[in-house]
Amino acid sequence: MGKELAREAPVDADIVISVPDSGTPAAIGYSAASKIRYAEGFIKNRYIGRTFIQPVQEVREIGVRLKLNPLKEIIQNKRIVVVDDSIVRGNTSRKIVKMLYTAGAREVHMRISSPPLLYPCYYGIDMATKKEFIANHKTIEDIRRFLNVDSLKYISIEGLVKAIGEPEDKFCFACFNSDYPVQIPENMEHDKFSLDREEKISTNV
Repeated sequence: MGKELAREAPVDADIVISVPDSGTPAAIGYSAASKIRYAEGFIKNRYIGRTFIQPVQEVREIGVRLKLNPLKEIIQNKRIVVVDDSIVRGNTSRKIVKMLYTAGAREVHMRISSPPLLYPCYYGIDMATKKEFIANHKTIEDIRRFLNVDSLKYISIEGLVKAIGEPEDKFCFACFNSDYPVQIPENMEHDKFSLDREEKISTNV
């Protein structure tokens, strides 16, 4: 995916770094295909879990600050490609970008190894609701400005399929294109968590 992303979205830069650990494999691939040196730009605190699933934004931001520490000696005065696997709400990514600029980055170019997340998963993946996905209601240029990066590119669905190397019909891409392989109940489609609430209400009664 990282190699395909480098072919689809090249950029002039000094180093490629990842948002660890989710972005690391794609960052290494991006580096290999682009011939831009890969470097470890962050030290990660292994005792902090996934931040995007935390229910409150303030808690997510504290989690990011505790989890990632930018390495100033690597980042300072560099044009940086930072690779991550996805953007959900965008607030965590924005915080990461701010950290990089504060550490002295000259330019920050964000590359995402999945297509824009637009729709929730109803099949057991703990993801945000539709209205929380930043790409659902903002253009890529809007997101770029929100993140305050010099450029922002996602891999295309076609590029993702090419990178996987298997036929598209073997996979579910519903969170990218809303093509759900199993019909979603209407009330659940309106609000991902409505069925849970109804069940809890009936149980309490």
